Amino acid sequence: MWTGGFWNAAQSAIPEGGTVAPVIIASDKTQLTQFSGNKAAYPVYLTIGNLPKSLRRKPKMRACVLIAYLSVDKISKGGISKTELRLRNYELFHRSMAVVLEPLKAAGNPKGGGVEMVGGDGAVRRVYPILAAYVADYPEQCLVSCTKYGMCPKCRRRADELELPTPGE
Repeated sequence: MWTGGFWNAAQSAIPEGGTVAPVIIASDKTQLTQFSGNKAAYPVYLTIGNLPKSLRRKPKMRACVLIAYLSVDKISKGGISKTELRLRNYELFHRSMAVVLEPLKAAGNPKGGGVEMVGGDGAVRRVYPILAAYVADYPEQCLVSCTKYGMCPKCRRRADELELPTPGE
C-alpha cells in the first residue's frame, strides 16, 4: 500500500513530521443460523495499511480488530415503496457508519493534530489515521456507494454495459 500514489498524496497533506496510518475497513453481513431463527450479525473490522499484506491477512497475527456491530433490524415496510425502503436502509447503514467512524475522522484531520502512538520500534510518533480502503463484497459495495444492485459501484454503469467485446480490451 505504501508504494501507491494515495500514500504520497496523504503524506503531503499532513503536517511535517506526521505519519500516515491508512485505515482499511471491512464489513460483511453474516447469517448465523441456517434453518431456524433467522439470526444475523453485521461486524465491522479495522486494520491498517502500514502492516505488510502478508501479516494483515493471517488471522493468527490479529491484525484485524472488531470495532462495531451494525444493526441487523429490518425497517418497517409500513406502506412505503421499494425505492423508499431501499433509501431508508442506505440511510440506516450510513448513519451507523458515521457514528462508528467519527473518532477516526477527528483523529485523521490534519488541522486536529493527529494522535500520538507508540510504534513497533518503541518510538512515539504523531499519526494521522486516514480511511484508505473499504473491503466489501458486491452487495456491500452497492450499499456503501448507494448504488442500485446490478450497477457498477465504481463507475455507475449497468451490468449489461460492462461486457467487453473481446477479452483484453
